[in-house]
Amino acid sequence: MARYMIVLLLIFLLFVCGCELFEPDEETYDYPTITKIKIIKIPDADDNGNAWDDFSSPDIFCQVIDSLNNIYYTSSTKQDVFADDFPLIFRPDNLELLDKEREFAIAVYDEDLTSDDFIDIVGPFSAQIIMDDSSNVYTMVNYTWTLEIAVTLRW
Repeated sequence: MARYMIVLLLIFLLFVCGCELFEPDEETYDYPTITKIKIIKIPDADDNGNAWDDFSSPDIFCQVIDSLNNIYYTSSTKQDVFADDFPLIFRPDNLELLDKEREFAIAVYDEDLTSDDFIDIVGPFSAQIIMDDSSNVYTMVNYTWTLEIAVTLRW
């Protein structure tokens, strides 16, 4: 009878705890890994005051680059982005930062048929800077405060 009561107690505890004993709430990573890039806002127009696209809203994508302009990640393109579409979320697939000290930046573009328009860039940042910040989300803005991006890093 005592065994029966212990089994029932264990079953009850599993339901109360939500089975968290067997399911980790977050994935673990071998290296600091960018899991999310959130573009919070972009400039309304280019440096000349012109709209990003003549006949539609901008088609936004971003790249993670290092200080030598090596491209580590290029996102998909979000088509015809309006102001109320922000924030834009991009989820890189396994973007590991193997060197925690290497500096990176995030460049944002408007995709066009002939050549893409450079919108702006934020950075530099490194995995170590984010880890030292004691938070896994690091928010950056450009020098004119018109581009704002948050990077989520897991380690």
